[in-house]
Amino acid sequence: MAKTKAFEIAELIRVFSYDTGTDEIVTTKRTRDKNKLNGGLTTTATTEVALDTFAHASFRTARYIVSMSKGSDFHSTEVVLVHDGSAVTITQYGTLKSSNLATFDADISGSDVRLLITPASVDSTVTKFDRTTVDA
Repeated sequence: MAKTKAFEIAELIRVFSYDTGTDEIVTTKRTRDKNKLNGGLTTTATTEVALDTFAHASFRTARYIVSMSKGSDFHSTEVVLVHDGSAVTITQYGTLKSSNLATFDADISGSDVRLLITPASVDSTVTKFDRTTVDA
């Protein structure tokens, strides 16, 4: 059965509510916009891989909250990067970890900025991230 516009609007209304006490719009669903993204990957090698990419013409800066796990080991950090169209500057801070599970770098490849991760182990390492970007 095809979803009509009326159905889509009804679904949109159903998941949002307004809290008059806090003056906030509340939802039970995750929302998306062009400046927010979440994702992840699972690695089983110690070779560098792109954790995320975005078009450098669209965004100047990105902030990542990264969470990694390998068995009972964990590693969480924040990464901020900015680029000038040809080079990327990166900083990492707020790191909490039981073990060093990866290192980070960034570069520009073609028209994309890439956040690169090099896992510290060949054991299965799960990496998840939330990204917020700022327009160019």
